[in-house]
Amino acid sequence: MADAAAHQHEKTRWPKDAVGNRMTANVPVARAEDTINEVRTTLRKAQEFETINYVYVLDGHEKLIGILSIKDIFRQPERRKVGEVCKKTSLVTIHPEADQERAAYLALKNNLKALPVVDRDHHFLGVLPSDVILHILYKEAHEDALHRIGIHHRGVHHERALDNVLDIPLFQSIEHRVPWLGLGLLGGLFVAQIVGAFGRTLEQNLLLAGYIPLIIYMSGAVGMQTATFVVRDLAIGEGIPWRRYFGKQCLATLFIALLFGVGLFLLTWVLHRRLDVAAVLSFSLIAAVSSSIVSGFFLPFLFQKHGVDPANATGPMGTIVQDVLGIVIYFSIASLLL
Repeated sequence: MADAAAHQHEKTRWPKDAVGNRMTANVPVARAEDTINEVRTTLRKAQEFETINYVYVLDGHEKLIGILSIKDIFRQPERRKVGEVCKKTSLVTIHPEADQERAAYLALKNNLKALPVVDRDHHFLGVLPSDVILHILYKEAHEDALHRIGIHHRGVHHERALDNVLDIPLFQSIEHRVPWLGLGLLGGLFVAQIVGAFGRTLEQNLLLAGYIPLIIYMSGAVGMQTATFVVRDLAIGEGIPWRRYFGKQCLATLFIALLFGVGLFLLTWVLHRRLDVAAVLSFSLIAAVSSSIVSGFFLPFLFQKHGVDPANATGPMGTIVQDVLGIVIYFSIASLLL
């Protein structure tokens, strides 16, 4: 059996949220020439290992060449060589400097109980165990949910500050919520100014005012759905063909826009018996929902390119952008057709 800790580097060289800070080298490893019986003997010392979901097969240079699950070990004859039965192709690995959130989602995507960590030369350094993966997923999901509604932390212990409001001072709790809420207030005032600019159109067609929430909600909801998929896939999406991905998102958004646009046309024509109003509402919904690709797809990419966490900023900022787009589209079409 080989010593997995031989190539583990100092944790201080990696960023704060890097995988290297959370991995463990205290796992069972083997050589390709070891027999299944030898591996079983080692596994009987299970208390010595931090995790034993897999046995990691290394070559003479401590490079990862294969993985063998515990289940497969006890299915194989005792005299078979590990190198003959281990999985050697399509190994899912991650580098120690990678972000821990991406590592956790990568493990989840590939249904792995532990994720092997290797350096740039494929030397085996350790694994990200299952309990750490679950903790990362919980922490990131909790953090992202709070970020989407504008709650942030500054200079306090993150988990404690966000998990229990009673543990932090009142004004510090308020400070966590203020930044994006203030931006939302400014965005709301801007939207109000836009509505005021179309006052004459509203005066002539008061019926339109009642449908403002519908147009804003539908376009915002579709934008938020798209953004959720994009933010998730940006976190785990190495190798994703983004042009094709963008094309599929556009087609899906357009189909949704047409489906609900036609439905709204029929319903409002039955309700009001005004073809012009039904047409305005239908075209507006189709255009507003179609425009949600801006807030749902392009904003997350823009934030990531400029070093801003997309999960943090896309929710609050996307809501403001989509509200503005929806109102402008709605009243522009109304002014043209009525």
